[in-house]
Amino acid sequence: MHRSNSCFLLGLILKCLPTAWLILVAQWDVFGHEGPDPRCSWLFEESRLNGNQLKSIAGPDLRCDGEPILEKVGKGTSVRLDGLSNAFKSEANWETVRKVLPEDALTVSAWVSLDETLPYGGILSAFQDNGDAETGWVLGYNQNHFSFGLSSTGADDGDGKMTYLAGTTEIQRGKWYHVCGVFDGKEMQLWVDGKLESQSDAQKGKILYPQGSKLVLGAYSDSNEHYVMSGRLSQVVMYDLAAKPAWIFHDFEHQKEWAELPPVLDPAKGFEFLVKPFLQYATQDSIRVVCEVSKPSSVKVRFGETAQFGQEVQCNSPDDLLHTAVLTGLKPETGYYYQVVVKEQGGERELAPGYSSFQTASLPETPFAFAVIADTQGNPKVNGRLAQHAWALRPNFTIIPGDLVDDGLKKNQWVQEFFASMSPLFSRVPFYPVLGNHERNADHYYRYMELPPPEYYYSFEYGNAKFFMIDSNKKVDPQSEQYLWLEKELLELKQRRDSGESKTLWTFVSYHHPSYSSDEDDYGNLWKGKSTWGDLRIRPLCELFDKYGVDIVWNGHIHSYERTWPVRAGKVAQENAPVYMITGGGGGGLEQAGPIRPAFQNNVKRGHHFVYVSINGGTLELKAYDLDGALFDQIVFRK
Repeated sequence: MHRSNSCFLLGLILKCLPTAWLILVAQWDVFGHEGPDPRCSWLFEESRLNGNQLKSIAGPDLRCDGEPILEKVGKGTSVRLDGLSNAFKSEANWETVRKVLPEDALTVSAWVSLDETLPYGGILSAFQDNGDAETGWVLGYNQNHFSFGLSSTGADDGDGKMTYLAGTTEIQRGKWYHVCGVFDGKEMQLWVDGKLESQSDAQKGKILYPQGSKLVLGAYSDSNEHYVMSGRLSQVVMYDLAAKPAWIFHDFEHQKEWAELPPVLDPAKGFEFLVKPFLQYATQDSIRVVCEVSKPSSVKVRFGETAQFGQEVQCNSPDDLLHTAVLTGLKPETGYYYQVVVKEQGGERELAPGYSSFQTASLPETPFAFAVIADTQGNPKVNGRLAQHAWALRPNFTIIPGDLVDDGLKKNQWVQEFFASMSPLFSRVPFYPVLGNHERNADHYYRYMELPPPEYYYSFEYGNAKFFMIDSNKKVDPQSEQYLWLEKELLELKQRRDSGESKTLWTFVSYHHPSYSSDEDDYGNLWKGKSTWGDLRIRPLCELFDKYGVDIVWNGHIHSYERTWPVRAGKVAQENAPVYMITGGGGGGLEQAGPIRPAFQNNVKRGHHFVYVSINGGTLELKAYDLDGALFDQIVFRK
């Protein structure tokens, strides 16, 4: 008998049997028994874990990015995921994994307990969901309910189209649930604790898989997203059959006592700040305070012109963990003190650390200063030292021209590296970032940042200066959204200046990839041949800078320091032209200038560094400091 027919017939008989029996059947099959073997099956127990390697019962073995932690649950075991790094992925290449994934029908089930919910959460997946390109499938959850997404050939609109089912059970943190997604080639179903909660006939035919992906357990993960589960998993199984209702119900009933256990959150995770309070987007009358805590909480911010505070505001929280308070009604260029107070939901514990301070934005006639630090990626020891040096100079704010972290998809890099090391600076002054290539346009960036929409490009004013922040990963050609926006903004600024309506004197732009660079090998190997002397994709923006009188452009990407002469239309000018600066020495592995000196090059240095800018009316002082806090470059601009 052909295996698919035998599986179907035996499946009708065995649908009502519990998972444990099906696993036994799968094991007996090795010795000659023909039955509905799972395509993939994983149990989390000591005998199957070797370090961070998980030996499967069926299907590919998996590797954990971090250190897996096993926990007893009744008579069984589970694995605890920390929400930061320890998801499991297939080590085999996609072509190999693809051969074991179901095509005509699918059942995927797991026991799940969540410490934290996310806008996009994954239990088990093999998919890509990038813009309109939607292929594969994912069993997961959102901030409130479990979910099941799938793409099929029958609904293919050219690059794939997924349908997402959402359940109705309100997820209670720490509680165990049995979650099951089913597709029979005609209909999708989502089951929670043995009950059908959602279904759709929008998908038909074979499952449509991406050209490349990974089989991932414990994370919502594709090429540009990676959100690790915080919670526990057990008994994850995948079949190339569509389970009948009786099987799903009995599979739940077999282990129903887990669903009746009292909720238990991670006992090793204390009640603490995951991300200590930091500041964003200061205006003359407002500022934003952001923090993330380890357990569901309510948060308020006390603030005032003295440490006695006198005012408070409740934080807005989309998920009870990440909190933002918008402090309004403030006075211009005024110092304030603030304290973040966190109270655990359903408990008596409270976090009320010492207070910090901030200043609102300066008026146009008042001197101000700011720091510029790019490419802090993956080196908290270095960027932490630079942050301390910068804070010692007491800037009003900081600009970061991209690559805040080494891999924007990994939450642990945001929590344990970037925010942890930069906290002494960012708890006192707001920072204004742009996206680098290493952020990978990850949702973590948009989740943490509190910037004007759409957040990947925006502008802000401070004192007598205006700053335009651009995402150079996206299109910047003359027909692009960002180019047209920037041209409109620069024209309006010029008109307001000419009419006397605006007191803005200085204009700055920041984006990640440099328009001009003498780096040794990023734009051609200068030890052997020629260079394009920067990223040619960005050069169309330079025409706007020339036309509308941009003063300085700050970039990163190259992990060294470079300051050009004034450059207009690609040629060095004496004055009245933008100066381009690379300030990429914030932590990434160091690079250096090539042996051939281009005409635009003024000063270069290999070494970790930051830049400090002070403005007083028409005078701008720019200084560059190395990792030891020693001055190595300075220049004064006057208008």
